[in-house]
Amino acid sequence: MQNVKFYVAAPQTLGTVRDYANAKNATAPTLVRGCAVCLKMRLFANADGDASYPLEQLANIVSWQWAMDKDFSEATNYILEADNADIAVAAVMDTVDGTEIEYTEISIPISDMNTEELAAWLGTEKSQTGLAGELVGFDADSVQVFVLQVENFTVRNRITSLGSPTPIDPDYLTAAQVRALIAAGIAVQYSVDGSTGWHDTQTDADRYIHVRSASDDNAVWSSAIGLVVGPKGDTGVDSFCYVAYASDALGTGWSATPANALKYRAEIHVSEEIAEPGADDFAGAVWVKYLGDDGTGVGDMLKSVYDADDDGVVDEAEHAAAADAVPWTGIEGKPETFAPSSHTHDMSAISDPVRQKVVSESNPVTLYLDTPVLMNGTVQSGTSLAIDFTAIKDKASGGAAYAGLSGDFFTWEYHVTCSQDIVGVTIGSLNSTMVGISIPETLECVNNANTVHVFVVRGIYKSGAINGLRLQVNYAYSYEA
Repeated sequence: MQNVKFYVAAPQTLGTVRDYANAKNATAPTLVRGCAVCLKMRLFANADGDASYPLEQLANIVSWQWAMDKDFSEATNYILEADNADIAVAAVMDTVDGTEIEYTEISIPISDMNTEELAAWLGTEKSQTGLAGELVGFDADSVQVFVLQVENFTVRNRITSLGSPTPIDPDYLTAAQVRALIAAGIAVQYSVDGSTGWHDTQTDADRYIHVRSASDDNAVWSSAIGLVVGPKGDTGVDSFCYVAYASDALGTGWSATPANALKYRAEIHVSEEIAEPGADDFAGAVWVKYLGDDGTGVGDMLKSVYDADDDGVVDEAEHAAAADAVPWTGIEGKPETFAPSSHTHDMSAISDPVRQKVVSESNPVTLYLDTPVLMNGTVQSGTSLAIDFTAIKDKASGGAAYAGLSGDFFTWEYHVTCSQDIVGVTIGSLNSTMVGISIPETLECVNNANTVHVFVVRGIYKSGAINGLRLQVNYAYSYEA
């Protein structure tokens, strides 16, 4: 019988499995089906600390019961039960890591670890977790005076069988032998009745085959294999299809060429090819109308209906065109006066509402909130390009610096002309909150001519940034100046 020690803090009915010093939680023991075990459950008095459970509180208990089950239903049998008459309580001393500790130990022997209930619960699983144990103490009057439950025991299944393993004689081919066998192919013979007269060349009367390896003339032939033979089918015949057109169901106006006036169609299928089919060949054909008649005002309309004046324009379209010009006197419910909305603009917005020209890179470049496109008027002759916008202003308030607000998102295009390939682009300075995103290492001139490189500048609100806006620069495209 195996002895399994574990430690339980038992200040309440549901005990907690702990380590030997009652310092941290541990897992409940793992039991093995069919292996007798004696649980050495050592009890602590409190949720922490190494004080053992007082023996005097167990002194009036004259008998014990330990049962284990996967559920809490009284309608089902226990899965395991201890040898209750042999459960004993004692104080024990144990030395752990050089320290002597006194424990209150309850010994719980379980000699029958292979019950039908346990086998049914385990089934073919290698283990099951979730078995709970309950210890009950009775006094001299058979009153239950002590109850302690411990959960989540694990039980491992056994590797067992009703018989010994069945040996298999080694009978296999190596990989090289298999490849050689496949490469050699198979030999086939034929037979009429599957038992006699085997021969190498198949005849119409043969109904069976047998096979063997083609690499060994002494190889054993397989059992006879029947061939599936169905009824003999009819001999195939040629079939030729010809199509013709006519103006009515009698074949009037027969033609091999379709036309709008020939609204009937017929086809024939013959076994011999006709070099030049004619009307006589279609004498017995069925003519089927496949083109509709011209409309007469309902459905398909005639040109004489929808274009009566023959000017090439649908008459109704001409009426609609005339409706584009309606005399003011024909309008009903028009207002007596029209009062335009009041509005104001400064001169810069009126003279140049969408474009701001930057005169020189040497001067600070300014972004205006109402100016989506900026054109740099100076041709950059160097191989490096500096982009630095140090001020964001609002023309509507006289060009004063704009303080970003939460939710702001502005976009500008910045066009700058360069006469050489750009091999380096610097973004921003200490006086601006600007970063570069996806800027190519080289910007080449288009057709070796002056080229305008276009960048997209976005202003996004950011607390703490200069003017409350964080500027991001992305390269967009280039074009020949």
